[in-house]
Amino acid sequence: MIFEFYRNDSLKRGEFQVYFGEKRLKIGYNLLGATLLAILVISLAFPSAMLVSAEEERVQATWRTEGKWTYIQNDVITVVFPTGGEKPMFLWWYTEDPDNINVVKYKGLIEYVTFDQDYFIWRHLAEAWRIRERIQASYYEPMRHRIQNQLRLKAILGILSDIGNYTGLHSPYLPFGGCRWELSSPLNVTRGDVKYLSFNFTLTDVPDYRPNLQYAENNIIIRCRFYYTPATEDVEGRYTYTVDAGELKMDLVVKHWDWNIDKIQPLLEALRKEEIDVPEGRAGLALWVNLASINMANLAEDDLATAGDTSFVENASTARNMYVEGQSISMAQNRTGQEDERPLQSRARERFKFRFERGTTAFAGFFKYVPKALIRDSETNTVIEDVDVTASYIEAGRYMRVFLGYPYFGNYTLEHDPSLGVESLPLLITPPLVVGLIGATAAITAVIFVVRWRKKTVNVVGSS
Repeated sequence: MIFEFYRNDSLKRGEFQVYFGEKRLKIGYNLLGATLLAILVISLAFPSAMLVSAEEERVQATWRTEGKWTYIQNDVITVVFPTGGEKPMFLWWYTEDPDNINVVKYKGLIEYVTFDQDYFIWRHLAEAWRIRERIQASYYEPMRHRIQNQLRLKAILGILSDIGNYTGLHSPYLPFGGCRWELSSPLNVTRGDVKYLSFNFTLTDVPDYRPNLQYAENNIIIRCRFYYTPATEDVEGRYTYTVDAGELKMDLVVKHWDWNIDKIQPLLEALRKEEIDVPEGRAGLALWVNLASINMANLAEDDLATAGDTSFVENASTARNMYVEGQSISMAQNRTGQEDERPLQSRARERFKFRFERGTTAFAGFFKYVPKALIRDSETNTVIEDVDVTASYIEAGRYMRVFLGYPYFGNYTLEHDPSLGVESLPLLITPPLVVGLIGATAAITAVIFVVRWRKKTVNVVGSS
């Protein structure tokens, strides 16, 4: 097609004729500029619009088991997780791009003390010597110079020593690896206009070599819903959030936690009587997850054939960057053991998001969570309160460790809502494209000036 800009003496000043093949149109310079700009914007937005449309056309997914892995798949997303009682771990990718796989591995639950910060820091684990260390640094040392009575000083040091040597605490870390998990059968659910596939992971056995953690058996559940349709979740009338079609929502449920902080309360109360102002109930529970990216070309042939050892995830991860609330974080260095975990800043958001780098397509994986959790009375099934969820993260060398922190909830039940999925992103405007657009704009501008002053017929775009 030939676009011709023609200026002749019969036209008014500021007007010219545009030929689209054999069609002729009289147009003004200002309208031409607006038209060209609109064409440019539409041409850039068109690929993104097509991708969004593709997301809306998701269909009901299929469920199948191959070996020790189960697949949920539709035309946009594929989700894979181990069967046969292995740890909850999810691999997912845009169905048309199976070489670039996103991974979230549920590592376990960790009790930590929150005397200094509400969010999780590894060196604040709720084990005896660390608890003593935090109390001593934060509440004893600042006032030690004011203690003149030597008997009182001796009593305080004795209590601190008892805390540090306390032997009745369980390990603050319950690793999910090595535990036995039961995977329920999938169930298609329709709730009004909302449709989803439902299934659960339930922790059924903690091995004997992890003493004093057996209380967690049948008390930790990950309720999964794979949505066929978009939905707005209303959580007991307290807050709402949206879920997209093709998103896998994973409700972490902890029905009981045996708190170490409760066991040493008599010693903490003894410190308070000595005017060491240790705060009440300052502990939290963190869900530890690893976020990784895997290129299938880098995996050994049998890595996905055996689900018993899933350590290949971190070893095979090739993540260069991850995006934390839109900020790019390099995964090149392993900062664990060298730096403290960094908090995700609290903001008024419906959900907080970690995004993976997109592969060779315009779809990128994400892991996100609601910044609120429910505390429920399991006997009456009533909600006691909703609480703020904190988060911290650290680069671990080609993958990221994320810790979702929940405040102390006593003997009640905790419920929280992380999720995963893929989302479409606009195609990147590359430097050559930018140069081309600038050149095209300059050429069009030059043509307009030539037409205006020389009154000639000019071909701007050749036939195509």
